[in-house]
Amino acid sequence: MRIFSLEYKKSLLMIFLILLSLLQMGILWTEKNPGVPFLFSSQKLWYNDHSVDIDKVKENYIQPEKIMVSEGSGGLYWTLNRQDSLFHAIWNDLKQSYFKQILQIRPVEGSKSYERDWYSLIGMKCIVVEFKNPIRSEIVRWVIGKESTFSTTLKQIYKIAIFPSESINNNENTLYVFDGETVYKYLVKIEQGNLKKEDYIKAIRNIHQNENIIPMNRLNYFYPSVENEELFVSLEENRERKIWDLLVKTPDKIILNRDNVDKIEDYLLGDKYKSSMVRKFGEDGTSIIFSDTEQVLRYYKNGFLDYQYRNKSLGDKGTVNEAFEKSLTFIEYRRNNLIEGVDILLSKIEEKSENYVFTFDYVLDGMEIKIMDSQNQTVKPAITIVANSDRVVDVKWYIKTFSNNDYYNYYSLYFFDIFENKMIQEYPQVLYSTDISDISISYICPENSMRAEPYWIIKTDEQDIFLRMQGKGD
Repeated sequence: MRIFSLEYKKSLLMIFLILLSLLQMGILWTEKNPGVPFLFSSQKLWYNDHSVDIDKVKENYIQPEKIMVSEGSGGLYWTLNRQDSLFHAIWNDLKQSYFKQILQIRPVEGSKSYERDWYSLIGMKCIVVEFKNPIRSEIVRWVIGKESTFSTTLKQIYKIAIFPSESINNNENTLYVFDGETVYKYLVKIEQGNLKKEDYIKAIRNIHQNENIIPMNRLNYFYPSVENEELFVSLEENRERKIWDLLVKTPDKIILNRDNVDKIEDYLLGDKYKSSMVRKFGEDGTSIIFSDTEQVLRYYKNGFLDYQYRNKSLGDKGTVNEAFEKSLTFIEYRRNNLIEGVDILLSKIEEKSENYVFTFDYVLDGMEIKIMDSQNQTVKPAITIVANSDRVVDVKWYIKTFSNNDYYNYYSLYFFDIFENKMIQEYPQVLYSTDISDISISYICPENSMRAEPYWIIKTDEQDIFLRMQGKGD
């Protein structure tokens, strides 16, 4: 009986070793013959999407464009620096508590006319949190991890005004949420770990004493022809900001040359596809193409990645948060050990008939880094991804690292310096324009350059104006 048991165990061991050897032979054969119709050619068996833990990083992709304090005069505001502790405390209150509540409860009816007028609200004593573009409620719910069966009337979140003095209840804050068209009023509980009501009130009362925060004014107070009531500019002549030029490089690990193709495959393709794809250098040597029957990836010497899934209509459109998760997985799998020195933040979402389009910007010290197209003189976001609930179908991505360059200067933030002394001289039509939609300070980097410099960007319906900032001695 023991002899039979021993022989049985030997037989099982031999079968296991034979299967293991066949498995190893199949893998080796597939790697040497990519694209063969064999079980081992399905690299999905070896690629693990869960190597990227999206739940740990998803909230890093969403931040407000700015948080401002209104002292109630209707014209004077203080924009908090992203490094300011108050900025982080307010943002944490929203992420950890207030978002969950407003997505779970119904808004209350406001009885006063100003409660339905966003521009009247932000002229009062409050704290204003603004995103660059509206964020879909499903995205916010997914990012904060709040499951809910409640169908909220709030479809997207654009701007939020926090009124700590409106309610006499010390455990309650009043929030007005603007979706771009309608204002919704919410009463939220101040939970343990949140800023206390008196902290918010004190911040509004004492904001003018903080010399590190630059006061801003509404531009249309001084140029009534400008219709946009939320264009804020600095009107203090002596206000300056130290800004470094940036050194912009393609990551060393994926510099394009013939000796580095294997590493490029490792970082940009991974084990999922690299052994089944055919590689081919462009005729001028400035690009390389990886392709198979499903997809094609072009990678250029300047760090530009162009990925396309051949059948873009394949797959279910699904929900926006499902497509967003696919987009973040694509980025996270490739940014690890490549992208340094900047945040990557969601800037815009567009819904198409078959998919969703997500754009992301690099952000450093509160300034976006835009890529300048040298041919048509327009700026592009760092990353544009088209995705559905099943897969990413199109990607345009400038993969770059950023660090302070060898030059900095002190730049005037007094807007009228640039407005009256340069912009009106070069673009006199702007003086009579009523459609200025945005004024910002951003880095601009030509797509084949290694240097990013600070610019004023003025957006109108007709054109975008780019004016290099003038530093001392320029």
